[in-house]
Amino acid sequence: MLGNQTESIALLLHRAAWSNTVEVTSHRVMQLPEKGFALGAGRLFSQQDKDLVADILTGQKSTLSFIPDNVLARDSSGLSMVWFTPPRMATVRFRENEYSVPMPTLVYVKTEGKPLRVFAAKGRARPSESTSLWTAPLGNINRNGTMCSGNVQLGSFRGTDSDRAACEAFAVEARATHLGDTNPVKGVDNHADFEAYIAKLEASKVKSFPSTSLLPAQYQGGPLTLRDLLEVEVAQ
Repeated sequence: MLGNQTESIALLLHRAAWSNTVEVTSHRVMQLPEKGFALGAGRLFSQQDKDLVADILTGQKSTLSFIPDNVLARDSSGLSMVWFTPPRMATVRFRENEYSVPMPTLVYVKTEGKPLRVFAAKGRARPSESTSLWTAPLGNINRNGTMCSGNVQLGSFRGTDSDRAACEAFAVEARATHLGDTNPVKGVDNHADFEAYIAKLEASKVKSFPSTSLLPAQYQGGPLTLRDLLEVEVAQ
């Protein structure tokens, strides 16, 4: 059955003798230049692998689909993705109050097996790989773009419209209970001041988030670009 016209994968089962823990790795079966075949590098069994096995067993091939306008980058499985939301009004919630305020462009990065990262970008233009990233002006935000989720958990990310919407709601609309390990905006270094800043922003009736309040995201002591972030995500 192996040949140039056959797409094959191999599954290996691994069981630790000391714990009886079982893991599955999938490997591409590759034809060698001379003759014969070899197994490619293994990876833990993922949703992409499940879909491929399902395609093979059913004799079907996954169909092409249009990429949404707000998706900036993704892998072939759709399980790792970068997307953005343009400047918009959003509801920011605290323990007892909530406010309707403008948000800047937000960039979301979700790679398989890693937590959601969220950053801000200035302007309304579609972000590119050279776009500078800024700390998202959100509660519970950390310097690396991750967020303290408290008792709120994200479901499995499969790259669908509803999955992206869930990530956006998790980041922006979850109740802010404390600051993360970085200040969310200039001049704010505690949770009470952050709520006061958001309350003042709502009262001002401004139509766009003041970009002068954004703090630059840092990478190795310098500004962080989207290209930097993706290189770090891939390398880890």
